[in-house]
Amino acid sequence: MLDFYLSINNSEEVIHIPVTPSEFTVSSSQGTETFETANYGWIKIIGNPELKTVSWSSFLPMTDYPYLRDRSMKGQEYADKIENWRKRKLPIRLVITSTGICNVDINTAAAIDKFDYSVGAGGDLNYSIELGEVNLLNDVQEGLTVAQYDEIMARIDNIEERLSSVENTMIYNYMDDNMPSWAKPTIQKLMDRGIISGTDDNELGLTMDIIRTLVIIDKTDGFENYTVDIMPSWAEATIEKVKRKGYLNGDGEDGYGLTKSMIRLLVIMDNAGCFGD
Repeated sequence: MLDFYLSINNSEEVIHIPVTPSEFTVSSSQGTETFETANYGWIKIIGNPELKTVSWSSFLPMTDYPYLRDRSMKGQEYADKIENWRKRKLPIRLVITSTGICNVDINTAAAIDKFDYSVGAGGDLNYSIELGEVNLLNDVQEGLTVAQYDEIMARIDNIEERLSSVENTMIYNYMDDNMPSWAKPTIQKLMDRGIISGTDDNELGLTMDIIRTLVIIDKTDGFENYTVDIMPSWAEATIEKVKRKGYLNGDGEDGYGLTKSMIRLLVIMDNAGCFGD
């Protein structure tokens, strides 16, 4: 009798396939390269064996049959767990053991290359699955817990989002069609009041992050409150940078027209790298 097991993270989660398939297939190709020579004709170079695939078809039961090898879940629950592992891009461990006259012993790390299922008349899920062998570097990847893996993936997603934001940063220099329509009233107001000024070429140099922040301040009446008379020491470096880059008009004597809320937000944006070096 054969038993099929799928697991992740050193058996932190295990699926014992409830209905042993009548057969399974192991496929493996040999890497080769063929080329033609002037003196010896066609030559084939034998390379390394390619990674194996293991596939089978069976069903996930909704009914308690007497021959089941596992009764811990119902049909859809098995399918949902497999789908969850696949969506999380987790490597799995495939173990096939045998008893009696069978002599099968498979234990390999794999990826779920394909998993298809359909619902039968009695509610059972007929399925086919194909697992592709993977090489884990020192088994480090498989040794991660689910929580550690989720944390790493979240960090990767965050880095990708930040890189995408940097790569796709657009500078809005003028009150033209490129300027978002929802931001134009705010930007025009700040230009009229001299809070925003351009460079020598009248370029505003606003990123989308800056525009969104200015609109948020405007919607909360942040530009309507009283302005500060003395610049806080913790904001001086930021205000000098913003003025130097042409984002801010005014000086210490004429006043910048900034409220305390505006100053705090500018410092937060500066600390987040919105204004560059």
